[in-house]
Amino acid sequence: MTTQHPEILLVPADMAQVSCSGGGGALGHPKVYYTFGHQDEVTCGYCDRLFTKTPQPGAKPYKTAA
Repeated sequence: MTTQHPEILLVPADMAQVSCSGGGGALGHPKVYYTFGHQDEVTCGYCDRLFTKTPQPGAKPYKTAA
């Protein structure tokens, strides 16, 4: 079974950690942090967003907080 991700976010290859809050507002969830460890991808346990270091069709750039 293939997981359908509502959004795929491309992160820099050297990024070690990402955060996800589900997009904020009524559609959001508590802010959580994920580390990549030895993986190239992590999936948010709340909203199923995929954070990947490997370019994929439809992937959007991950935006870090300013």
